[in-house]
Amino acid sequence: MKKVFIPIAFKFLRDPKRFKVLYGGRGGAKSHNIARTLLVLGMERPLRIVCAREIQKSIKGSVHALLSDIIKNHDLSTFYDVQEAVIKGRNGTEIIFRGLKHNTTDLKSLEGADYCWVEEAENVSAKSWEVLIPTIRKDNSEIWISFNTKNISDPTYQNFIANADEDTAVKKVSWRDNPFFPDVLNKARLKLQKDDPGAYEHVWEGEPDTRRSGVVYAKEMARAREEGRICRVPYDPAHEVFTAWDLGWGDATSIWWLQFVGRELRWLDYYENSGELLPHYAKIIKEKPYNYMDKGHFLPHDADDGNIRGGTVSSQLTTLGLRNTVLKKESDLRAGRELVSSTIAFSVFDKEAAKEGIWALEQYHFEWDDDKGVFKKEPLHDWSSHCADAARYAARAAEKIKGGLMKPKNPPIRNHIRSGGWMGQ
Repeated sequence: MKKVFIPIAFKFLRDPKRFKVLYGGRGGAKSHNIARTLLVLGMERPLRIVCAREIQKSIKGSVHALLSDIIKNHDLSTFYDVQEAVIKGRNGTEIIFRGLKHNTTDLKSLEGADYCWVEEAENVSAKSWEVLIPTIRKDNSEIWISFNTKNISDPTYQNFIANADEDTAVKKVSWRDNPFFPDVLNKARLKLQKDDPGAYEHVWEGEPDTRRSGVVYAKEMARAREEGRICRVPYDPAHEVFTAWDLGWGDATSIWWLQFVGRELRWLDYYENSGELLPHYAKIIKEKPYNYMDKGHFLPHDADDGNIRGGTVSSQLTTLGLRNTVLKKESDLRAGRELVSSTIAFSVFDKEAAKEGIWALEQYHFEWDDDKGVFKKEPLHDWSSHCADAARYAARAAEKIKGGLMKPKNPPIRNHIRSGGWMGQ
């Protein structure tokens, strides 16, 4: 068994505290040192440790591999038995792995956990925190949180950095705190520092991304907030509603509800789930108090040749009473993203019913290339991409319904409308 070295910046993890937060930029080895510390604690006494993240489609999407590598590299295999979906210690310590989103029932069974480590916590929604925090309620239990800083409006940043209380220990770490920081990453760091100092401060120094570097719809959504177009939006029964879907089985199925009132496009509602069959989504659609347009449920092209455990999605939904329209396959996704950008300019979003969708659109971002030190040409396929894909279909559906949309010269400024009306909310 090799000695497990923990750098000084991470020593505070052994001090009792309800919440322990490690955040910052790339290269700080936050995950590696949390994993090492938890493995050492698990050897000292029997513990139940939950390793969580917002989305975990399979064990491969967890920190299972990281923990396994550390166990192997430090010759801890005589103590830890690495199994396919769990890691067990000789003294009874158990390490399990869970996704937070769409797993409310499963999470409520974790109240016996001693430690819960939430990795990549910048992606965790307010809803997931609302479920997780009261679930981890054993006496002296702790929640450890690690993330790379994104935006100050993120639920994780607001809860644990901006509004940290006496129960929270916060530590910002960077590449300087990593004694094993590799040369290849240092070269990428120096290159970005030279090429784009603003992006460098965010990526490597862990500063909030005030420029929203790499976020696809950053400017458009920021302007919508500034103009008060993310607010309380009423459903107008005099105008028909349409939906736009992104389909998934292992991935999430995402649905937007929208309606035109004049030239204004209202994003009324948003819903997302995974592991459910089509009758579940049809039930959700029918329970909404909306007047749907004929064939107003817009589906991606693969709804005619793909399926969710049955016939084609289009035919199944028709049988379930949802007459739909299948959109043609896109030859250029960039054109679709540009259409979303122009559509947001005359859109309003319901800040409550659509809040999960709004947040996903504000997080949808291009993938970062560590080797080249630049953002890649295509967005990262992660938890936010399903919502963004559904938004792309929504923009195409809106264009189809209106026969072409143009950005208004003077979009309404909601913040300046007199108080008392819905647009001033």
